[in-house]
Amino acid sequence: MHTKKLTWPNSAWAILYKDLLCEFRTRYALGTLTMFTLVTLSGISMTLAGAAISSSIAAMLLWIILFFCAMAGLARTFVYEQEAGTLFTLRLYANGQAVLAGKLLFNILLLQLVTALLIPLFLIFLNIEVHLWSQLVYVLFFGTVGVAAVATLTAFMVSCTNAKGSLFTVITFPLLLPQFLTAIAATGQILADTIPGWNECFFLAGYDATVIAAASLLFDYLWYD
Repeated sequence: MHTKKLTWPNSAWAILYKDLLCEFRTRYALGTLTMFTLVTLSGISMTLAGAAISSSIAAMLLWIILFFCAMAGLARTFVYEQEAGTLFTLRLYANGQAVLAGKLLFNILLLQLVTALLIPLFLIFLNIEVHLWSQLVYVLFFGTVGVAAVATLTAFMVSCTNAKGSLFTVITFPLLLPQFLTAIAATGQILADTIPGWNECFFLAGYDATVIAAASLLFDYLWYD
């Protein structure tokens, strides 16, 4: 019987479509991230009780929420495959690069969706006005892509361990720290109506490209070992 082997891009799209279909049916990751966002925002809003906060504190709170949202939901990327027993099947029918691309695209889409939900609620709850929307979208996009890229790699690294949740956060945070600090600084400037410098903008995009390239180089070793 003749079987047609999927090309690398088709394999990646098939994995992305499978993950989107599973998420549409269960809504586990999206539901977890959404509930975490609402609970955290409500807690912060009640704690502040309408008090004004500086732009740097607001930026720090925003990225802390995004970071822990990612830690709460993105770790399921490979843990779900491990628990369902489909990780071995993926190894048979797709190469490592296609799996990495499909999972990374899924995590980016998921985090971008949660960010789009979070931002209007964050601005309303904390009574913040934004005038530099294009700069804010730029920083949020490249900042969350970096979070998704690191989280995808570390999620696979911890998927076969016993302490998945705690180990995932412990490994991911140091890798994200440079991107995290730059995104907080740039967001703080934007909320203070100051355009971030080119250094911050180039660093955010360059960090994403570097992490994705490094993940691509490392993933095959992890996938086939």
